[in-house]
Amino acid sequence: MSEQLPHDLQIEILVRLPVKSLLRFQCVSKSWKSLIRSTDFISMHTNHNESINNYAHLVHGSLYRTDSGEEIESRCKLHQFDDSFSEFQKFEYPSQISQYVEEVLECRGLILFNTPPVFFGNRLKPFILWNPAVRMSMTPPRPCIHAPFGNYFVHGFGFDHKSNDYKVLRMVYVSLGRLTLRAELFKLCTGTWKTVSVSDDFNYYIPAWPKQAFVNGASHWVGHRSGFRDLAVLCFHMSDEEFRLIKLPDVLTTVVYHLISLVVSGGLLSLIYYNGGDGNDVSDAYDSCCIWLMEDYGVIESWTKQCTIDLRDCGGVGRTFSFRNNRVLLLIETERTNLVLYDLKTNRFINLGIRNKGYELCMNTYIESLVLLDQVNAIPDQYETSSRERIRLTKWLEKA
Repeated sequence: MSEQLPHDLQIEILVRLPVKSLLRFQCVSKSWKSLIRSTDFISMHTNHNESINNYAHLVHGSLYRTDSGEEIESRCKLHQFDDSFSEFQKFEYPSQISQYVEEVLECRGLILFNTPPVFFGNRLKPFILWNPAVRMSMTPPRPCIHAPFGNYFVHGFGFDHKSNDYKVLRMVYVSLGRLTLRAELFKLCTGTWKTVSVSDDFNYYIPAWPKQAFVNGASHWVGHRSGFRDLAVLCFHMSDEEFRLIKLPDVLTTVVYHLISLVVSGGLLSLIYYNGGDGNDVSDAYDSCCIWLMEDYGVIESWTKQCTIDLRDCGGVGRTFSFRNNRVLLLIETERTNLVLYDLKTNRFINLGIRNKGYELCMNTYIESLVLLDQVNAIPDQYETSSRERIRLTKWLEKA
């Protein structure tokens, strides 16, 4: 059948298929296997999934449903972003991942785990890159910048569209009389780390939490100068490999840094500002949160306040995970921590009937991709098409 179709048409058909089907179709012929594993096709397939907004929510943490008491395993799960927040797929971690993960970042189908310091032989390797869709992972080499115990780290993870490459940013605040920022960058295409220059006047500090907001080819965090005020958005552009500053709305530049978190909404940089409490404790119960959008990236005047969500009836809020299609996903902290949706059109809270068990919970928007199939250093994670499946698929194609 494949020989009867023009090559360009084959690509147009294959690029629209899910990863699971493409992994099976590698068995059709050597030419299809070569095509599906090629860097160009992998990029085309990922771009297609991005263009149709084929996103789900990838959850890391312990959740359980309140109606049945059923506990959802503390592993990776995919959930629909709708009124039910229903689970439709689970993943088992690769064998290199321990039960505890300090940080999880996701970009275009590839997941970055920041693990506790574990020595492999005599080499410290704190990162693991994993693609759950193709069940493959790889461990970047040891970072170059030595960081004695007591210093702290901030990490970025993103995709450079110019070079078609994934990059991991490692920022180390080293105590040399005063905290000094040093940075290095790992590139997937080269498999190596390189140091990144940091201007001497770039004297902002980025808290280790919350995590980055990746948009417009750059990782973003809220940073502050000494005194925990004088805030700005700090960003690192993956293509130019440069640090830059973006000003916040004037009314927010002097608030306490932990009252602001950054998210991405509809491809726009967004921020959440929490009102209420005395501002001195991250566990305060807030009266409301305000959502702002930067409608024209990099233009300070384009910061626009979208809405205010009244939280007084909820008893408080831990953090906002994301919002899409006029719905906001919130983690409400009352006597028990509940996951809720807030509908911006109806101003209504939707209880999802899901609670967080414990404190470690992380959510990322996620799309399927074939990334790592073209990496020679990637390790298969027990995904293998059976001989029976290959025979069945071959016979089906012969009859088609």
